[in-house]
Amino acid sequence: MRTIVLLGAVLMAAGCGTLGRLDTKQGAAGRSIADYDRVIVADFAANDTREAKTPEQAAERAAAIEEGRKAFSAKVAEEIRATGAFAEVAQAKMVAPALQITGSVDQWEPGNVAARSLVGFAGKSEFNATVVVSDLETGEELARIVVDRNSWPLPIGASSNVVQSVEFLMHQAAKRIAHELAAAKGHAPPPPAR
Repeated sequence: MRTIVLLGAVLMAAGCGTLGRLDTKQGAAGRSIADYDRVIVADFAANDTREAKTPEQAAERAAAIEEGRKAFSAKVAEEIRATGAFAEVAQAKMVAPALQITGSVDQWEPGNVAARSLVGFAGKSEFNATVVVSDLETGEELARIVVDRNSWPLPIGASSNVVQSVEFLMHQAAKRIAHELAAAKGHAPPPPAR
């Protein structure tokens, strides 16, 4: 019974959508992620293409995604570093050979925590990103992960609605990216939360 309750709690906190899996490719020079010991996590681009209803909404979304893309870069670097799979992980300039992690934050929607906790199906938080892993020197793409996360639309008063913030969803995505890269490197850290 205790296991069922624990499993239910984990599933409620997890959120909907997908964290994505690493779609790997072998480079033209025959290189793969396993060939690299160093990683630079570059800034992510802001790529929210949703049409805003008002100029104020557009400005609010632009400010949020600007903050979100920087936070995502920092969190991805932190989580990759935590795996111990790579000798060096940085957000600053780095010389080749190295992997470059970049991409775009396609949606950063904080939603409304009060609406999520009181109404259940309103105030949804969402985090979508495209993560591209490439060779720093040539820019050749070696892998890609697409992240599409959102809070669960749970009934009124479901406590997990409160914790499913856009930051929470971003942290889950960063952990998955780090785990997938470590696994591609041949390093086996504990699996990330789903």
